[in-house]
Amino acid sequence: MTRFFSRLAICFALGMAAASPVRMFAADDLDQLEQQAISAAVKAAEKSVVQIRTIGGVDQIDGKTLAQGPTTGVIISDDGLIVSSAFNFAQQPTSILVRLPDGEQKAARIIGRDENRMLVLLRVAADEPLTAAEPAPLDEVRTGDSAIALGRPFNPEDVSVSVGVVSALNRMFGRAIQTDANVSAANYGGPLIDLEGRVLGILAPMAPPSPGASEADVTAGAEFYDSGIGFAVPLVDVLAIVDRWTDEKDLHRGLLGIGLKAGNAHSTAPIITNVWPRSPAAIAGWKADDRIVSVNGVKVNTQTALRFQTMPRYAGDTLAVTLRRGSGDKAKEIETKIRLVAKLPPYAHPFLGVLPERAASASGEEADADGAADEKKDDVADAKTKKDDAAGVVIRSVWPDSPADDAGLRAGDRIVKLGDKNIASAGEARSELNAKAPDDELAVVAKRGDEEQEFEVKLGELPTAVLDAADLRADSERASDSGSLGDPKLQTLKLPEMSQTARYFQPPSGGATPGLLIWLGDGKRETAEAMAADWQRTCVRDRLTLLMPEPGDAGGWTNDDLEYLARLLQTAGSRWRIDPSRVVIAGEGKGGQLAYALALRGRKMIRGVAVVDSPLPRTLEVPENNPNERLAILSVETQNTPLSLLIRQDLKKLEDAGYPVTQLVRRGEESRSTTLDAATRAKIGRWIDGLDRL
Repeated sequence: MTRFFSRLAICFALGMAAASPVRMFAADDLDQLEQQAISAAVKAAEKSVVQIRTIGGVDQIDGKTLAQGPTTGVIISDDGLIVSSAFNFAQQPTSILVRLPDGEQKAARIIGRDENRMLVLLRVAADEPLTAAEPAPLDEVRTGDSAIALGRPFNPEDVSVSVGVVSALNRMFGRAIQTDANVSAANYGGPLIDLEGRVLGILAPMAPPSPGASEADVTAGAEFYDSGIGFAVPLVDVLAIVDRWTDEKDLHRGLLGIGLKAGNAHSTAPIITNVWPRSPAAIAGWKADDRIVSVNGVKVNTQTALRFQTMPRYAGDTLAVTLRRGSGDKAKEIETKIRLVAKLPPYAHPFLGVLPERAASASGEEADADGAADEKKDDVADAKTKKDDAAGVVIRSVWPDSPADDAGLRAGDRIVKLGDKNIASAGEARSELNAKAPDDELAVVAKRGDEEQEFEVKLGELPTAVLDAADLRADSERASDSGSLGDPKLQTLKLPEMSQTARYFQPPSGGATPGLLIWLGDGKRETAEAMAADWQRTCVRDRLTLLMPEPGDAGGWTNDDLEYLARLLQTAGSRWRIDPSRVVIAGEGKGGQLAYALALRGRKMIRGVAVVDSPLPRTLEVPENNPNERLAILSVETQNTPLSLLIRQDLKKLEDAGYPVTQLVRRGEESRSTTLDAATRAKIGRWIDGLDRL
């Protein structure tokens, strides 16, 4: 009752002060009343707040320093269950000690982890019933309500207090309350309470999940430290699943196994573009082009609305999902049941075995400073492209011993249909293949001259071998393969507000749209000139732009350069006409490690990563392979390099995640020379030339 009357007194005083011209309360009186209410709320809640000490484990994950001092937890049952933030246990401690509010210290053990809401469930042996936190009903919480963040990280006899408001509800796709109270590692795992001392939620760092992330990132969101953006998982949601948590031990976010149409998630309809083989969606009979209409009776009009219905769910949950299949008068709604899973089987891209004829470049010129192309030339080129693509995809080469080769397809055939889908472009062909899996049977309709023929193909897996030069010489683009080329002309590219300079070489105008090879070397002019001279013939023959940026630090490439490289890639993509199926980032040593990091994070734009004597960055989690984000790996290893074992272990990790991995071994001693030998360059060039395979 004391908490209630304190809160009532504040509201009454504020109301009277606003309603009457007579000043009834001095400002210090109002401050005192507010402080009394906060103190009463803290006193009521602190009996369920405990201090946690972890012993042993690692100090950092992915460059982020983990909590080393005492942290906080909240008692949720009188028999010793305690909830805290998973951030506090990311270091995998060997021992856990909990100091209860009465000062008694107990050993604790982890019962389970919630990798969807980033929480950990602990248990201590309670000699006496403990005081469990009282949850605040979510239907009573409003934006703007007072909110108080508590922690017990320093003096175990006192709690730390940070006061703010509830700044938003249903954040992180319905999994969290947002507050502007300062929230940091000191009070992660502690409670966010209201003015009655009831617990709104458990404080935890949270961030939207990275697309394709294979594992939960317990440190995501920690960068919002004391920024006025804090999150708390509603305690009522925790209590609703605590019995299941104690039974299952670890809880994981539930996955469907689908890809969605590209576009703004807030305005784009949830239309399926591909279905993972053997995934819940595949088992439920979902297909590409299906539109998700509702989940458990709730209409979903956008991809964001779909995420609000699915992301709070756990693996093992079953959803009732309504799909719309077809369009117009033929559209029908299908009722399905789908059981979510924690992990999807690794996705392997299926392989037909053809190299499509490449679209002609609209112009060999660079776009103007605003990234705008010559409208007249583009209009003519677009019309030509549409006309050329309308009838299908012309095969420029057939991959030797591939499913297409075995079925009898030939260079010059024009593929017009895959399965029951008419094909108008190489992009459409890829989208259709993305919905398939290796060993699927597929009917391919192709025109040979004026005759239309049908071929039965059993799809394979993407090959990892590098083709011989003879297998890639079916198109007329390679007429420039011989003769003197002269000295390459280097140009420079600088980004606004960035100190680094990038140098580049472009092939002559005319022919197919060039691909892009970004090489992370030392950035020096003389090195760039030597590389351009070495790569010139390959760039001209295979239509590649060679872009050579410089690191921000004289000592070489670091993680601090990732932002620069991402912006450089976006600028190149908007300023130049680039073949999106042949965008590759490459490097040696540390440059190769950074290339890995950028490629695995930027798979929407990057199609290949080529590294020389480079293992993966040690803190990098390999994301699962994604049907709509094709990324191929090429690793060049110097014979007898000390890193051989580590490199091969990392390549096995990439293979296990579903990525096509090509391994090359070059003779000689490990070297950090500025250029590669001719044989290695030639193989890298042929590997890049085959990245647009279907």
